[in-house]
Amino acid sequence: MGVLGLHNECPPTNYAAADTADIVKGLVSDAVATGETLRSVRDCMDALASLDDTVRYVVEASAGAVGPDGTFDRAAVSSQMANVLKTYSRTFRALDGTVERIDRAVTEYVELQGYAATALARGRDECYENRLVQLGEGGFAGMAQARIACLRKLRVRVQLLQRMEPLGEEILNGYDFNAFFMMFMQPMRDLGVAAQDLYNETVRGALVAYDTLVRVCEIRTGNAADTLRREMADVH
Repeated sequence: MGVLGLHNECPPTNYAAADTADIVKGLVSDAVATGETLRSVRDCMDALASLDDTVRYVVEASAGAVGPDGTFDRAAVSSQMANVLKTYSRTFRALDGTVERIDRAVTEYVELQGYAATALARGRDECYENRLVQLGEGGFAGMAQARIACLRKLRVRVQLLQRMEPLGEEILNGYDFNAFFMMFMQPMRDLGVAAQDLYNETVRGALVAYDTLVRVCEIRTGNAADTLRREMADVH
């Protein structure tokens, strides 16, 4: 069971051996989806932190950009511009693999919906599904859809920013700091909000899934490793 996973079924400790491999496949898929989801949030936090570093250097450069006579002093800002461009690039490098992570998470969650439906059709975890429906979650599929919706929203925010990278670099190279702030502050805030929404939904869903699991699922003592040890002891 993943720490923040949706727990599409109880752990495979109380099922027939014929079902165990299928259940493990579903639990692994859930863990992969959750891991990619959390890494996507991490990428966005790294990008936001790097852009704040950029803002710091832009502000420092701006402070020395105007000489005593009121004219623009290019030499005074040149030392800071290297830091500006370095941290600006780091902002986007943090997002280089984010779309792929999001796409993989979405793919896994879509497959998990089909997996959960198959499990129900085979008579597994009906009480778990029914309890999720009673809670207004729309069953396991509804919870997976909530995560997918947040992931797709974040994907749009990331792609928008990626398209803006060349324009921002051009603006900074032109020392047009006012235009830079006007252009980037809102899209970056939108990225932060979308990342927070995704993380909040991940935690919320995981808490609901876990609480439901421990209330309705029969988790017997012992596991596959215990069974294997007993069988090996019998052999010897």
